[in-house]
Amino acid sequence: MKKIEAELLELLQIVGPSGEEEEVVRYMKPRMEQVLERVYLDSYSNLLGELVCGSGAGPTILLCAHMDTVNWMVPGRQVLRDGDVFTSSAGILGADDRAGMAIVMAVVRNVGATNFHGRLKLAFTREEEIGRYGSKAMDRAWLNDVDLAVVVDRRGNRDIVTSRGNIQPFCDPSVGAFFEHAGTAAGMPDWRAVQGGISDACTFASYGINSVNLSAGYLYEHTEKERVDLNWVKETTKLILTALDMLGNQEERLFPDRLCQFGR
Repeated sequence: MKKIEAELLELLQIVGPSGEEEEVVRYMKPRMEQVLERVYLDSYSNLLGELVCGSGAGPTILLCAHMDTVNWMVPGRQVLRDGDVFTSSAGILGADDRAGMAIVMAVVRNVGATNFHGRLKLAFTREEEIGRYGSKAMDRAWLNDVDLAVVVDRRGNRDIVTSRGNIQPFCDPSVGAFFEHAGTAAGMPDWRAVQGGISDACTFASYGINSVNLSAGYLYEHTEKERVDLNWVKETTKLILTALDMLGNQEERLFPDRLCQFGR
């Protein structure tokens, strides 16, 4: 967890609006190569990675955040800090979704301290903000063995988004209950399954993959008031690591392998 603050600050400095994520890739790819077994760009230039954890015999979990920001950062702006809260001196901060990326990387660096025996797949997607084009372009065959997709792109803290409003369920109800249970096990009993909006979880759920979208710790995204709380970022990291640890225990397999209740 020691690197998450520095990495978040560095990610917030990188300009990468939708369609121009190259600098984000240049920063993140060598860092992924230090902790993952395979790292590469797919045909749409999404940045993907894979890691076998422990025996590798358990479930395959996809961790996802998007690389693009909603629009250009103001040239010369600065990232300001007040305690554990970061803001921008002008324009957007870009914590949506650089905070999600920092959380995913912190999970990978610390998963070895958990009881998780399975496979992790990472996806840092392009062009989420303008229509989820990156996640939609991902190879379905690469996603075919994914048992659970954990997207980290929700505002605020302690939200487990399990549906797009009343329009699209993302997962079997037991998945939301599982993450609430993980929150309690991690000493954060107020994590709650809620409805939410559009994210890459919509894409993965449409393929029949149990999916959630977790709070990434930012507020007021897409505005000059955008901010991110480092404590909230660490709490989401802790939640995911706790969930992975629980999935390493055969007795804690609390949800179906696929989205069996409403089809694929």
